Amino acid sequence: MGVFDRLFGGKGGAAKEKSSGGGANLRPPRPGRPTYADAVPGKVEVDFHVHDNVEGVTGNFLTAVTEGLAKSRQRELVLTLRLPADEDPNAKMQDIVRFVATVYAWASEGNIVDEGSFTRFGARGLFGRAHSGLLYAEARPIEGIRLPERGLSAIVVDAQEISTALEYGTYRVLTRLGLEQRVFPFPTWSELDRPSTATTREAESALAKLARLPAPSVYFVFSEQCLRVSIPYDSSRLFSGLRALPANAPFVLFTRPAPSANSIFVWTPGQAGTSGISAEGSDGSLLSGSCLMVVPGGQRDQVRPLEDGYSVLFSNDSWGQLSASLVNQQPVSLQMADGMRFVVEWLAKPERNPNAGGFTRQ
Repeated sequence: MGVFDRLFGGKGGAAKEKSSGGGANLRPPRPGRPTYADAVPGKVEVDFHVHDNVEGVTGNFLTAVTEGLAKSRQRELVLTLRLPADEDPNAKMQDIVRFVATVYAWASEGNIVDEGSFTRFGARGLFGRAHSGLLYAEARPIEGIRLPERGLSAIVVDAQEISTALEYGTYRVLTRLGLEQRVFPFPTWSELDRPSTATTREAESALAKLARLPAPSVYFVFSEQCLRVSIPYDSSRLFSGLRALPANAPFVLFTRPAPSANSIFVWTPGQAGTSGISAEGSDGSLLSGSCLMVVPGGQRDQVRPLEDGYSVLFSNDSWGQLSASLVNQQPVSLQMADGMRFVVEWLAKPERNPNAGGFTRQ
């Protein structure tokens, strides 16, 4: 991971108080008065805030925001914990400062994370949670805290959840958290004592025996009988993965929920039928999810819901048109069965690091 420009001075106009990052006693922040600690002296610091609300959810929140990681091409990190009301945050603050120092070292070695990426820990897990992990998603605004441009939220998950994310995609786990916490599309804060959303039945997924490719920059929306897939022009890693697949073999893309979606699929093994969550007051007309199963060589062109996404079956003729669209990066629109359409559109080059990916810390 990497290092930041100093993008902000005081947060919300409040002065920051300095703590000793290497000391045993960091100074806890107070409401409206953040503190900061040097994670890497002269290069990276961590600003700490306490607050009682995140997107309408109340609690005792501690938020850490980095400054300095961007200089090493790593997006700045935002890590928010919901703590018990009587917990002293000092130990958590020390863990975060040490983690950010390690992030800086990782970034210097070229280990960068971005949206949809992960970090998996070994026996010395973050916050004393062995083999746990972090999932990364775009940070969302927090009232009273000025966040860095394009900040990246780091969301704590347990050992089972990080394994599920590695096998079936980051957003499968995050959307389950959204369903559990009743937050659309998912919470960007962490609660360490919550129950796990993972089960021992994850391998029952229809995706388990297929080739699976991470595609965290790709998203889709289903609306008015049309499944519209959006792909960035700069998707070299995805195309390399597709070229490595056997000809006409079915595969799965692990996508992210579309920014415009007002409803998303959520899937847990054993559930009957489809399930999902919607934005408050939404009519659910813009549906998205976390996976696309692609099956070439079918008898007809068909779109069907599948777990937390869709399966798309293509006849040989339609598969040829879609393949040409992918090679030439041209839009395509196909008429499917039952009056549905399948559309691919291409997006401008995203501002993201093409080297970003998950990695494991032993």
